[in-house]
Formats: sequence, structure tokens, C-alpha cells
Amino acid sequence: MLAVGRRPEPLERLAKELDPYLDAVSADLATVAGATAVAERVRAAAPGCAGIVAAAGGLSLGETRAAGLDGVRQDWLASFESNVLTAVLLVEALREAIERDGGRVVLLSSVAALRGGGGAYGAAKAALHGYVYDLARELGGRGGTANVVAPGFVPDTEFWAGRLTGESRRERAAQTLAGREGTPEEVASLISWLLGPDGGWVTGQVLSPNGGVVLGR
Repeated sequence: MLAVGRRPEPLERLAKELDPYLDAVSADLATVAGATAVAERVRAAAPGCAGIVAAAGGLSLGETRAAGLDGVRQDWLASFESNVLTAVLLVEALREAIERDGGRVVLLSSVAALRGGGGAYGAAKAALHGYVYDLARELGGRGGTANVVAPGFVPDTEFWAGRLTGESRRERAAQTLAGREGTPEEVASLISWLLGPDGGWVTGQVLSPNGGVVLGR
């Protein structure tokens, strides 16, 4: 298994913790060079690829933006690069390998793509849905699957770091029908199922573990 991220330090810690089951490589998947480097690393280990989980992205906070429309343009382009291109370039760089193995692809979106409220972030995540529909059609004839997982409120992640108070956390949890926040383990369990032997007949879907804050997904 290969873990990919931009920051080498957390990757090194993860690789040590899960050694020898996990290898790690630092790369910026929003660039052609980064995606190509990862694909070469995968191909060096095996000709095929059993599965891809594309989870890069997030909000572009703390970056200096220009004023007016120039700032709007910068914000939307940055969100598209980090949330969409990271997934698309990785999958396309490994397209031949995933087709060879009839592999599985899971893209991480957000409940914001389903209900709005996320601005450029939610719109960028929604772009992944259209991409995965086409990808599922293309992989289906080769035994592969492609799906989107769009989680709701899961506060114990870096996405929410420094952005919540105790009150805002309780308010968001109370908006769900389940009356509680989600956990990283619950989202990971769904992804694992999609990658595993029982998930082979689910493809081209947007699955949203969100505690009932959005219905019908």
C-alpha cells in the first residue's frame, strides 16, 4: 500500500507506524510531475493497481488573495486545483494500471457538494461527481468500479482544525438526524467496503455518510 501527500513528516510517521504494510511518497498531486512520480512508483512495484483513494483537498485558508474579482478567481482556481486536479491527475496517471487489475476508485467529496454552503470548495467537490460518473462507465467493462464518498460533519480531522468552538461543534452535530457527529473510522469503513470484495456491484454512486443531515444520499 502506498500513501501519498505533500508533507513528508506525517507520511514518514505513518510509514513507520504501519511498516512493513505501508510505503509513502511525498508529491504534489495538483501537478503533472507529482502525479507522474506517484504512478512510476506504483508501476515499479507492480504492473497493475487494485485501488485508488483520492482524498486530497480542503479549504484554501490563510493564503493571501488579491482584492475584487482577481481574488475570486484565485480562490476558485486554488480550490479546483487542490480538490479536483489532485484526484483527476492521479487517476489518469494510473488509468492503465487500474484498468489492468479491474481496480476500484474512490474519490472523497463533501456533503457541501450536495447541499451547498461551501462556496468554491463545495462547487469543486461537486465536479468530482460528474467525473466519477464517466469514470465508472469507462471502468465497468474492465471489471472496475468508481464511486464518490461525500462525508458530512466529521470534526476529528485536519479539515476542521482550529475552526470549531464547543458550541459550534454541538450545533452541527444537532443538525443531523443521528444527533451526533461522525467519526473518521466510520468514513474509512465505508471506503474499505467499497474497495473490498463485497463492494464490486456498487459503481457510479455518490455515497454520503452524513448522519441524515442530507436525505436520499
